Order: sequence, then C-alpha cells, then structure tokens
Amino acid sequence: MEETFEAGTQDDHAREWMVEFIAVVNGEKHQHLSVLYGTDQEDVQRAMLHELRRIYTDTERIDVTIVRLEEIEAEGDGAFFEGIFIP
Repeated sequence: MEETFEAGTQDDHAREWMVEFIAVVNGEKHQHLSVLYGTDQEDVQRAMLHELRRIYTDTERIDVTIVRLEEIEAEGDGAFFEGIFIP
C-alpha cells in the first residue's frame, strides 16, 4: 500500500531530499545517489528502505551506510544548460 501525505501546514508536506548511501549486498558494495521524498529524515530513511527492497528483491540482508542526507532547498538555474543540450 502506498504511503500518502496530507498537507495541512507548511511543515508536513513532502520535500525533496538527496541521499547518497552505500549498500552492501552479498558481500558486494553498491553506491547509490537518489532523490527521495519525505516530510523529515525518518520519512526519507523509510523511502530509502522501500527503494532498496525494490532493487534487491532476492536478498535477505542489506547493510546500508548513509554518506549524505540533505534536503534540496533550491532549484538549479535552467539557463545554465541553455544551448548545451541538443535533442
């Protein structure tokens, strides 16, 4: 069942978080960089665990080390990429 967020105040809406973490699965290290959504760090950690279970479906044990967890507060300047990308 999907989690839902009900926005009532400014503090309880889902925000974007950048999470860099290392997952050790079956003795192999896998480095991840994800953008996840949550109201606070605990919410984001829960979303990260859901993502790990989705990626590594046949694994019982996943050891995780969070390298960086920070909220994305500003959006980038779209003009910076103007003219660089050609479809």
